[in-house]
Amino acid sequence: MDIVTPILNIIPGLWDFSVRHVAHVKDLRKRLEELRTAMDELSDHRDDVSERVKIGVRSQQEMVKKRVESWLTKVLAIEPQVIALLHEGNLQVARKCLGCCPRNLQTAYKIGKKVLKKTAEVKELLKNGDFATVTNRLPPLPSPPSPPTNPRRPQMVAQFPMENTVGLDSKVKNVWEKIEDGNVGIIGLYGIGGVGKTTLLKKINNEFSIRNHEFNSVIWVTQSKATKVEQFQDIVRRKLEISDDIWQKCSNENDRACKIFGLLSGTRFVLLLDDVQKSFFKSQLTSCGIPLPNKKNGSKIIFTTRSEELCGYLGAQERIKVECLQPEQALSLFSMTVGDHILNSNPEIPKLAEIVSARCGGLPLALLTVGSVMASRKSYHDWICAVEMLQSYPSEFSGMGDQVFPPIKFSYDSLTSPIARKCFLYCSIFPENCTISVDELIDLWIGEGLLDGTRPREQGEFIISTLKLSCLLEGDGSMEFVWMHEMIRDMALWLARDKEKNKNKVLVARSGSLTDQEFNKWIDSSWVSLWGCIDREIIHYPPICPNLSTLLIRDTLVKAFPGGFFEFMTVLTALDLSGNQGLVELPPEIGRLRFLQYLNLSLTSITKLPTGLANLRNLRCLLLDYTMHLTKIPPREVMSCFSLLQVYSKMIGVMEYFNEVKVPVDDELAFLEVLGGFRHMNKICITIFCHPSVEKIFSSNTIQECIRKLKLIDCTGLTSLYPNYALPNLGKLEIFRCCSLQEIRKPDWGEFHNLRQVHVGVCPLLPNLTCLAYARNLEILTILDCQSMKQVISEEEIVGNEVFPKLKTLSLTCLPSLETICRLPKSFSSPIEIEVSRCPCLRQLPFDDESVDFLKKIRGELEWWAALDWGSDFVKVACSFKFKSTSAPSGNAKEMTASTSKEKTASGSKS
Repeated sequence: MDIVTPILNIIPGLWDFSVRHVAHVKDLRKRLEELRTAMDELSDHRDDVSERVKIGVRSQQEMVKKRVESWLTKVLAIEPQVIALLHEGNLQVARKCLGCCPRNLQTAYKIGKKVLKKTAEVKELLKNGDFATVTNRLPPLPSPPSPPTNPRRPQMVAQFPMENTVGLDSKVKNVWEKIEDGNVGIIGLYGIGGVGKTTLLKKINNEFSIRNHEFNSVIWVTQSKATKVEQFQDIVRRKLEISDDIWQKCSNENDRACKIFGLLSGTRFVLLLDDVQKSFFKSQLTSCGIPLPNKKNGSKIIFTTRSEELCGYLGAQERIKVECLQPEQALSLFSMTVGDHILNSNPEIPKLAEIVSARCGGLPLALLTVGSVMASRKSYHDWICAVEMLQSYPSEFSGMGDQVFPPIKFSYDSLTSPIARKCFLYCSIFPENCTISVDELIDLWIGEGLLDGTRPREQGEFIISTLKLSCLLEGDGSMEFVWMHEMIRDMALWLARDKEKNKNKVLVARSGSLTDQEFNKWIDSSWVSLWGCIDREIIHYPPICPNLSTLLIRDTLVKAFPGGFFEFMTVLTALDLSGNQGLVELPPEIGRLRFLQYLNLSLTSITKLPTGLANLRNLRCLLLDYTMHLTKIPPREVMSCFSLLQVYSKMIGVMEYFNEVKVPVDDELAFLEVLGGFRHMNKICITIFCHPSVEKIFSSNTIQECIRKLKLIDCTGLTSLYPNYALPNLGKLEIFRCCSLQEIRKPDWGEFHNLRQVHVGVCPLLPNLTCLAYARNLEILTILDCQSMKQVISEEEIVGNEVFPKLKTLSLTCLPSLETICRLPKSFSSPIEIEVSRCPCLRQLPFDDESVDFLKKIRGELEWWAALDWGSDFVKVACSFKFKSTSAPSGNAKEMTASTSKEKTASGSKS
């Protein structure tokens, strides 16, 4: 009798059954995340449906559908079930030993099965919640006729023909969500010229003929072509079908505005305003007869503009920046424009197409323009020439100067301040894809003499904000760094070179070497900027530069400049030689550059200041950061010659911490005396080595007002840091090897409201840094090797619950006495990363069930993590997902792993 075959037939079924059961345990973390995601989607959709119901029944003429009411009840019932199940599942996951099997397999299996079933229920509810309408209209009551309303259905809207569009669907979806939001009446779409704002608005216009909606009319006006009130009114009245006879009876603007207002005020309308320019205010809309949107009338105004500032003028409740395309989207649009017949004509062309597409920086107008030009080019050499031209002189590429640059240039032309225009053009001296330090940029503007205000630094910050609002500069939300889009930088260079009438007026290079031919171009140059582009060989050719005002030679391998190199730069205003770490000495004729206002020698290896430095009586900015071989501070008699000085910076780097620096107390005090006497000073970044100098700083209002960065190193005898003034502009504070320091006190007046970074190291007597509770904008805090520190913040000395509202990074290293960061459970109220190393007494983290969500990542030794005390299981579970061990593999770690494995095995046996 054959008994083998039936057994073999049963085995696959048993295998499938066991695999499914094991999956309930093995994939528990993944399934919990899937359930959480599905529930989040269901909650968001529930909120949307609830809002639609509220809007529908608010008029008391509609009632919610029974099917919708039943669905909302089911969602309300399932939500607490999911929350409880997620909590139970997370605890089970957390109880896994080192991420392996759970201690109780049976419990984990049951939870896994429940999670799978509950996920299916949530997804089914989400699927069933797609309602075209959520309310039914009640029978009308006897009453005066109400204004005509249209049912939710597509309307007859004049559609725009659309060509190739890439990456717009998600943007349309985003805008449409705002259209359906009853709290949003005015929506502003802003971005640089050529980014696709008009195309997006056209696509939204076309959506009104496809989607269901309740608007009576959709009106399109190109504001840049209707700058006068009567032009604007005429476009609107034609859309509203006001006859010529009626229109002509309106004798003035007010009469016409009343006619338009009368027709629109009783309806729900959408006004699409394209290309809003200059100072267009809400008041001008009302002057034209346009009722402003509100919750009662439910109308919408959607407009496009190149300036975020105009979004404020028009009172936009939602501002949506239209970004450039991502690289893969850009290549897709470019490839569609070029055509497969070209891309397939040569195997090398697709690679070059990627380079050309990337050079357009994701700007749709540039991609379409360049793509159209290359749509007839099958030659490999034509593509090579295109790449070289776009990289060297893009304005000469066909279509760039007359199609791509003009829309971008409009933002430049809209700058009302001539100073802002000059400052923008000056940004072109930075190379492509360069992240620009705001602080450094303002220093250069000051040095070049572009800022003429009594408070030039504040003036510079205002100009940067203006350029960012105009989409001419981009940033990360802070005021630390900015950068320029590739096409905007190309346009800026084009303008700075007088639209290529003088190609050598601005020279920027980032690679290669200097040749005699290159030097010959300098005779026509005003700005020359060379970054990492000079070989090790000594420069031996003195250029003739009668018009050169700015010279940047940065991050190169140059070791020396020959005598006479700067001899013919007679009007040089700004000289930046920073980052040339092999540069040891400077030629003496630098002291004869009598117009020089900016001198940056940071990150060089110079051992002494240039001969004749005292002759530079127009100097405004002197930067000597990280010049570790320049150990002597500038003599008093030299510094006293710079009566116009506004910026002085001499910070030391990490390597200099470990070199003993001897600075005579009298020299440092004399230097500070001179520094505090400059009437125009606005920025001081300084390293102090002597205890009396600290007292000198805190007794000088000028220095305290101007100090931006302060380092205190080896200040023997300094027991207390007690500013009597709040150091209003201090952004970075570093204290290192101040072995007598016992306290840092809060100033008597004000707070450290600009302090962003604090680094404290090797201060063995310092018990805490409670004063930092008054640095509300602190973002980075590093504490190293402070033997007596028991608390970072002592909650007994502070008022309120939030201690670090904006802290992003906290690093604690070698603090043997540290017991707590802060005992307040809501110490952090923004996303934070924490790193802990060699802090054996730190047993608690300042998080509770709410604030733990702010923790992004935490790193530390495995042994330390295992010994932590937790206030709640929820906090422990939440933190464990974000923990990463910094422990190196060792015998102890292996023993701990083995021990944990044994415990896990024992637990499994018991269960």
